[in-house]
Amino acid sequence: MEWFEPMEPILTETIKSGDRWIHQVKWDGIRGLCYVENGRISLFTRTGRDRTGWYPEVSDAVKLLSCKNTVLDGELIVPDDNGKPSFHNIMKRERIRRKEVLPRYRELYPVHYMVFDILSINGRDLRQVPLADRKQILNKTLNSNGMIHVVEDYPDGKALFSAVKDNGMEGIVSKRIDSRYIAGKKHREWFKTKVKKQILAVVCGVKVLSGEIKSLVLGVYEENRLKVIGSVSSGLSYGDKQLLAEQLPRLALSDPPVSNGKAYSGVIWINPVLTVIVQFLEREPQGALRHPVLIGFSSRNPADADGKEEPV
Repeated sequence: MEWFEPMEPILTETIKSGDRWIHQVKWDGIRGLCYVENGRISLFTRTGRDRTGWYPEVSDAVKLLSCKNTVLDGELIVPDDNGKPSFHNIMKRERIRRKEVLPRYRELYPVHYMVFDILSINGRDLRQVPLADRKQILNKTLNSNGMIHVVEDYPDGKALFSAVKDNGMEGIVSKRIDSRYIAGKKHREWFKTKVKKQILAVVCGVKVLSGEIKSLVLGVYEENRLKVIGSVSSGLSYGDKQLLAEQLPRLALSDPPVSNGKAYSGVIWINPVLTVIVQFLEREPQGALRHPVLIGFSSRNPADADGKEEPV
């Protein structure tokens, strides 16, 4: 069966509005394209990596389709204890390399397939069919069950974004109802808007490569002890690097000022007197920031960096 390169939404901060747009929850997981050919099921990631057989619950659910030949597009997710998709948990499934442990991981981290598009059915290529018509075909072809779900459409993007934000989820995707399925990002048809989370952090070290500061090592105070929560390079300007480099000789420490410093190598530790504002997608269970971006330095007291999220 022909490989269909996935269509990808374009990141924006402006939520689309009007009756020509529908909006969907952006499920935080791994993109999954499911190919069904004469009843034989194959599953691939966005980059074309073959994951057939590694998500048997998806294959079991797809067998309930009303057709024997189709291509589905969606997101593989693992809900947490509160029913929200956990990227940390889906990555535990994705990193499995031994089939003998799969039954145990399937029990601990069951995967759900959130289907938002259908690209082909019974040999008919649907990529040039408007989205509204594709969704009608999808709803007739696939009945949601315990492990596979048709992603719901909403007319009000701002209301959906507010609900997603209140529930601690990743964001929304807005799509023109007449959009064709166009590979990659060379389009103006699909847009994603992500919820921003923000934290005050202490700069407790820097990473240097070839004489240049490349990233800041960040920490927060937990139970009155400074703990590393990761590093940030995105948003760090050339001017920031120059100012830090000038101050590095007087700020540098011989020992880490953090409780978990031994786990980090290649770090020049510094006196934890500088604070920064950092935006991020989510915090991992161990506290690390996912996709951090430096917004800027702050004049706030390092003691205020208590690890709590702040309003954006």
